[in-house]
Amino acid sequence: MDGPELFNFTLKVVPDVIERVLLRAGLAKNEIDLFVFHQANRYMLEHLRKKLLLPEEKFVVAMSEYGNTVSCTIPIALREAQGRGLLRRGARVLLVGFGVGYSWGAAVIRWV
Repeated sequence: MDGPELFNFTLKVVPDVIERVLLRAGLAKNEIDLFVFHQANRYMLEHLRKKLLLPEEKFVVAMSEYGNTVSCTIPIALREAQGRGLLRRGARVLLVGFGVGYSWGAAVIRWV
């Protein structure tokens, strides 16, 4: 795996996919209650958060107990956010997955 190449790919693709999913949902970033990304590593997450100008209190980092568990990081991060009281009924949550095989995807969900 070429770490620097994947890092650059992620910094390029993730902002674009977020812009597109928000456009399709008819929402702005400030209308999202919580951002939950694939928990690749803290360094990458912090770079993405800063590049996207996302406030820390709306951005989930849940790696201290689990690390990068590949496809399970988003559900684990959601559970961690729920346990911390960051998720409330009706919250708009933007999920972003990226990585394996240079794939990516995003969705806006309403937490029930």
